[in-house]
Parts: sequence; C-alpha cells; structure tokens
Amino acid sequence: MKNKTSSLLLWLTAIMLTACSPSKEDKTKENGASAASSTASAASSSAPQTDLQPAASAPDNVKQAESVPPSNCTDLHPATGIDDLMQQIAEHIDSDCLFALSHHELETRFGLPGGGYDNIQRLLFPDIRPEDPDYHQKIILAIEDLRYGKRTISRQAQDALMEQERRLREATLLLIQGSQETRGQGEEPKRTRYFEVSATPAYSSRHNNGLGGNFQYIGQLPGYLKIHGEMLENQSLFRLSNRERNPDKPFLDIHFDENGKITRIVVYEKNIYFNPNLGRR
Repeated sequence: MKNKTSSLLLWLTAIMLTACSPSKEDKTKENGASAASSTASAASSSAPQTDLQPAASAPDNVKQAESVPPSNCTDLHPATGIDDLMQQIAEHIDSDCLFALSHHELETRFGLPGGGYDNIQRLLFPDIRPEDPDYHQKIILAIEDLRYGKRTISRQAQDALMEQERRLREATLLLIQGSQETRGQGEEPKRTRYFEVSATPAYSSRHNNGLGGNFQYIGQLPGYLKIHGEMLENQSLFRLSNRERNPDKPFLDIHFDENGKITRIVVYEKNIYFNPNLGRR
C-alpha cells in the first residue's frame, strides 16, 4: 500500500499544508479546503457544471436592485459558467442564506462538484477535530506520521483519495470552504466563514490560468458589479458589500494583481476586520 499511496500523500500534503497555513494577506488561521486556488473537494453531482463560454455581459440585468428584498436562495440553480455563478452569488449577497445552507447543499444548488474533502479529512484523521485549538499543528504532524509510516491509511480513505484525485482532473469550477479568525489584544477571537470561487487545474488551463468569462481581468467585470461595488483605495481589491453595508452580513471580495488579472474571488459570511472608527476593513 505504500507504493500506491505515495503520490496521494504528496497531493494530500499540498492540500493540507495550504489549508493549515495562515493567509499571507490576512495573517489569520484558515480552516478548510484551500489548495492554492486550484484544488478542492470534488464529488459527483446530478447536475454537473459545464465549462461553457460566457454569455455577453448585460449591465442592465441587475436583479440586486434596491426593490428586490433578500431571498432565501430557493431560486439558486446549476450554473452554466463563471458569469452565471457570479451573478447568482451577487444577487444573494444581501441574504444570510448563502451561509445558512450547508456547504454541500450550496454546491449542489450551483451544480458544482464537492463535499468530498471533509469526508476524506475525517477518514484520514478521525482523532483530530477542526475545533481543536492546535488543529493546524496536529494536522501537519499527522501528515508527517503518514509519510513515515507512523500512521496508516484505511482502505476507505485510500479509495476516497483516488476518487478525489480523479475528479480534480476534470474541468470545472469549485467552491472552496474555509474559516478565518482574528484576535485583538485583550479581545475575544472573531471568526468568519467563507467560500472561494476556484477551479480545477484542467479548467484553469483552458482559461489562461484564470476563471475566464468576465472574471478574467478586473476591467471586464459585468455592469451589475460595477454599479453596486467599489474599488478599495490602495488595495488591489474590488468589493461588493451587502446593501446595508452591515459588517455582520456577507460581502464579496475580488482580488487582482498588478496586471489587473483576477487572482481570487471570496465570499465572506461577515467582516471580522471591520473598524467602526474607519467605517471599513
């Protein structure tokens, strides 16, 4: 079994170490499936997301108008591509339903593969709980134990890893879930959940190492985002806040590099870095 699992362990290590490393940008603990924005959980879906070319942007098609109240996500549907997925997310940014749904259910509503990573983690490390304050360090040590034969991999976990690896070869968008924590001096820790819009390596290679559509470069953003969102000063960041600009409600961040290429799209449950004196993060 050692020969069969050696490549899987290398793949697993890349995922787990990324998930266990604090974000360089936020310097927070991240807990979840994050793998350099190109890997993630994958499981079968009855309505698979297709790698379609994006439809033309429709600036006037803004369902997030002030007259539309927050919904309960009942109208979410399988995404036909990155543009459709992002419009659905933007239309529901005022609602808590994006995080009231389980991550697996959200993936199912969008027709995206997922839900396998948490199961693999439980199968590999049943004795390590995500809520453990030393979780990240224990995961790193557990991976080392696997590599040197001090831990064994069950057949069930091995099969799950093989299936995960197979699905990551497919060209599809993904939602990567996680959480962040920040703690000020003498303060209780603040936590938030998030999900990141990502893609498999096969999908990225088809779109010049990006997400494609109107979400390849920041200058290509569709009209409904340009109308309601804002570019944050001195940051390579575009933000779509909820209508109330309530720090306890969801918001969307789109990061981009010096060339304007979009590098990361993240939806947060709430803003744990909100400074009431400054009015924003």
